[in-house]
Amino acid sequence: MRRYWAEQMKRPHDEHSVVARADARLAAVLAGLPEREYCDIAIQPFQLTVDGVVFGLITECDAEDEDGERDRAELYPDRLGFSAPWNGEYDT
Repeated sequence: MRRYWAEQMKRPHDEHSVVARADARLAAVLAGLPEREYCDIAIQPFQLTVDGVVFGLITECDAEDEDGERDRAELYPDRLGFSAPWNGEYDT
């Protein structure tokens, strides 16, 4: 059955929801990783321009913390924003 995103968001945990199936799949994959541990990570910013389009993981914040680290990074060209605690969540 074909369902559109707006319809799925009305009932995201319905048995036919792509969101529910994706959540279940992610949980199964993570459960299969032995001794996984969530912790701080290091990132290496980079930037590349191809045909006028910027690609990269670019630090965007002007202020640095006491350790000289940036507060967040943007993934281009989609402009997904990542920040501490670096748990995979992003902001658009």
